[in-house]
Amino acid sequence: MKWIRSFPLFLLLTYLLLSGCNTTLGLKKQQDNLRIPSWFINPVNKEVIGFIGAAAKYDSQGKINIAGSRKAALAQLLTHHQLAFSGFDHAQLQSSAKLVLSQTHTVRFLPEFNHQGVIYSYATLEQNPFSLSQQQTLAHLSRCQFTQCSPSWLCDEKSNTITGVSFFTSSPSQQLSKAQQNANLIANLLYQSQVNATEYLSQSGHEKLAIQSASFSQSSQVSAKTTRTNKLLLKNVCEYNSTLIGNFVLPEPAIKLARDWQSRSMYQDRSLIQGRFGYGGQMSPDLLLSSAIELAIKDALIELAKIKGIEIEQASSLTFNNGYYFISHSKMTVDEQVSGQLLDIKLSYQQDRPIVNVWLLETKHPL
Repeated sequence: MKWIRSFPLFLLLTYLLLSGCNTTLGLKKQQDNLRIPSWFINPVNKEVIGFIGAAAKYDSQGKINIAGSRKAALAQLLTHHQLAFSGFDHAQLQSSAKLVLSQTHTVRFLPEFNHQGVIYSYATLEQNPFSLSQQQTLAHLSRCQFTQCSPSWLCDEKSNTITGVSFFTSSPSQQLSKAQQNANLIANLLYQSQVNATEYLSQSGHEKLAIQSASFSQSSQVSAKTTRTNKLLLKNVCEYNSTLIGNFVLPEPAIKLARDWQSRSMYQDRSLIQGRFGYGGQMSPDLLLSSAIELAIKDALIELAKIKGIEIEQASSLTFNNGYYFISHSKMTVDEQVSGQLLDIKLSYQQDRPIVNVWLLETKHPL
């Protein structure tokens, strides 16, 4: 009897999904917690691969800009699935939740939602009514809790993912795309980078006065050798103090990691290096998490380059002036091209300053 009573509701749900109706949801707040469609938090899962598009809430005519956000989502879908379609009809995108690309491909747009002057759309090729209905259930926007590993993907050790982040942008509708741009920048640094670094070390000591001193300085430049657009798939999202953090997946298999892999200097006959940023009061000029991640990646790439090749110039002198006085100067120069694979990244904050640890595995050739 319970199944019979719920059957009309199922018919209604199926009708809403398949009839091509157009709906826009406003964000709801319950107990001061933001609740949004599940597809925004997890656009990709085992059942559905979907894409989020964003646009300013109103178009140039003052109308709700559904067509603009759907067009942005559709462009990502077409690129990912390598589908060709040029017949963007503004009126159809604005009014219909279904778009037929060909006899074998039909795009579904789930009901939009809007927040802080931005309208978001979700596009997928998935046709199963139940899977689509699950993506429409309301859920809390996950707050990134790094030490608690919440959501759990923050602590997943998967080598085929890259963390892309973006602080609240001057154009809010661009925050998602900015996070993807930052993830793409990291992917290009890993693909192949040119590393130029110079380190200076000076040491001195006075035997009679028992004085010893040392100074160290470093200058470095790490630049990606490519500006390609990588095939990144946004899988999960969480938020930390107006910073959007996305979990992007690369189209490559993950490396199976042993339990003690982080304690090794070599893994699978390749160098394993840890890079870090944010310790000892280190701060990026803009104080952004995205910059801290980039600098931690570059720190690891510099260490990989040192392993690959380093030139050392050293000069020392010994004088007698009321006791032995020793002076030593060393110069280390690195000029190498390196590639790496990101095995893991750990994020945290101390006194509102981002702390980033990354682990890179050397790749012999660009991926």
